[in-house]
Amino acid sequence: MKKTTLLLTLFFCSFFGFAQTTYYSENFQSGGLSGWTVNDTDGDGNNWSVLNASGVNASAVPGSLMSFSWTQASGALDPDNLVTSPAIDLTGATAESNMYLFFDHLLGDPAEPDKYSVYVTTSNDPAVINAATPVLTVTPTNTTYTNKSVNISSFLGQTIYISFRHYESPDEYFILIDNVVVKSVANNDVQLVSAKLKRYSLQNTNNTLTFTVKNVGLNAITNLTINWNDGTDHSMTVNRNIAVGATTTVNHPTPVNYATVVDKNLALSITAVNGAVDPVPANNTGNAKFNTVSQASPKKVFFEEGTGTWCGWCPRGALAMAYMQATYPNEFIGVAVHNYNGKDLMQLDEYNAGAALPGFPGMNVDRSVKGADVSQADMVSNLNTRKLLTVPVSLAASGGVSGNQVTINADATFRTVFSNANYRLAVVISEDDVTGTSAAYSQTNYYAGGDNGPMGGYESLPNPVPASQMVYDHVGRALLGGYNGQAGSVPTSITDGQTISYTFNYTVPATSTIADMHAVILLIDQDNGEVVNAKSVELATLAVNQNAATTFDIYPNPASEYINISNLKGGSYSITIYDMLGRVIQSDKREVSDNETFSLPIKGIAKGEYIVNIATGTTSYSKHLLVK
Repeated sequence: MKKTTLLLTLFFCSFFGFAQTTYYSENFQSGGLSGWTVNDTDGDGNNWSVLNASGVNASAVPGSLMSFSWTQASGALDPDNLVTSPAIDLTGATAESNMYLFFDHLLGDPAEPDKYSVYVTTSNDPAVINAATPVLTVTPTNTTYTNKSVNISSFLGQTIYISFRHYESPDEYFILIDNVVVKSVANNDVQLVSAKLKRYSLQNTNNTLTFTVKNVGLNAITNLTINWNDGTDHSMTVNRNIAVGATTTVNHPTPVNYATVVDKNLALSITAVNGAVDPVPANNTGNAKFNTVSQASPKKVFFEEGTGTWCGWCPRGALAMAYMQATYPNEFIGVAVHNYNGKDLMQLDEYNAGAALPGFPGMNVDRSVKGADVSQADMVSNLNTRKLLTVPVSLAASGGVSGNQVTINADATFRTVFSNANYRLAVVISEDDVTGTSAAYSQTNYYAGGDNGPMGGYESLPNPVPASQMVYDHVGRALLGGYNGQAGSVPTSITDGQTISYTFNYTVPATSTIADMHAVILLIDQDNGEVVNAKSVELATLAVNQNAATTFDIYPNPASEYINISNLKGGSYSITIYDMLGRVIQSDKREVSDNETFSLPIKGIAKGEYIVNIATGTTSYSKHLLVK
């Protein structure tokens, strides 16, 4: 009989942790039998054992109980294999009426139906167990982890043993058992699985708080009482039919809305089920952070594309990135994270490890959407979704360049308050127009010949595309502050309108061209690793002639009607004010004497964040300006 090793999708559907009391649990992660005993009733030398199931299931956990009815080494088997748990003490459980055994099972092949039975006995003698009546007999048909449950309340007050018997399955494949739990279960019990609430919102805006709940009791649910508390309870009873074991979402009827700038950590809870107090409160609580912002800040979406010269499907991602850059220059920021895999010399080890992409091509979006497809449609969809997010901060950059030494001043202007902020600033250096002459710069190309459809011209190129014909853009070159950002770059206490600045330094390698490089400023939320906002600047725009003035002062800042500019050397200067999208808002020219201070009217410029650029000849320097 032909046997097929399947790649199975691991899906745990377990009630573990939801009961009032757990009397026994074992997931076999230690790699051993953990006190379970085996009995080879048929005497063929094959029996239950704890194995790493990833060879038959790519997502499987390292340890699971497995018994085979066919192996490559032995061929066909006719098993009668018994495995028995250690003693499980239920003598103290006499007052509880709902005692259950839960476990997960998995079949090796749906065309090879292995049979097993479950026994609950007060003896661990194999002869007694095999002679007993099973509490469950199963011939599974599914090849994903599936939870099974058995009511064993009749054994309350006793010491018991759980046994699994694999038998009457000649020449099939295997059966797998995992996550064995014995616990009491309430009649009415709901679990708060998660909650969804916009992290940031404008003032005076209604925001829906959504609870995701699971019925982990024995009764169907018809109503539940949900609450969010910010110092005041907002408790509401909602009618909702939820079947046993089902998961659903429930919107709280009271929106989250504040008229002022606030920093809140909302306490979430489910207090009643079917009109009665939930007897298992431990799984009914959570929290949600929420801030209102005083004004909207421009949001840019940060894409990290996983790629490699060895990856024959990766041209698809490179073309999608080029499309996004050309089509959405004011909303899209992209960096290519190269993976070596024995070939690609553009890998940055720290970046590749931090991104942890599960496959190539693949992408992370704002480090919130992870391992997504790199198709143009998916990039556009993610951009359109995330660009609408309200964010609490706008980012800007200034700095200077002296030879190959670059100074990058990252500025973050917050539009909310934080009493315990947990953010970091970071800079990613990227480079366009990267080429090489060695074979490591040749691009593997599965689109060659057109058999896999059109792909922006790659179908007309060979496989691999020679290095002489390849140019790589968005190549991630350096992480300033590390993948997770610079510790200490953002304080924990922040006020509305406050600008936080941190200076990063970078040495441009001799093999790179500064005119092709960008600094991508990131603000990273350390609670979840997400990129809150991003800003990209060309390194060349930071260039400064070190023989001329390398700095200037602006005051007042914030300003409303005028700004004073000082600390310049004598000369002819162009003064340009840009908005955060790079558009020129105001320009002027001035002849300045050494150390002269002059005023520049700005009345009529809308409230917001701007960049003031001072330039003369080859000298250029920029500073952040806030107009109030």
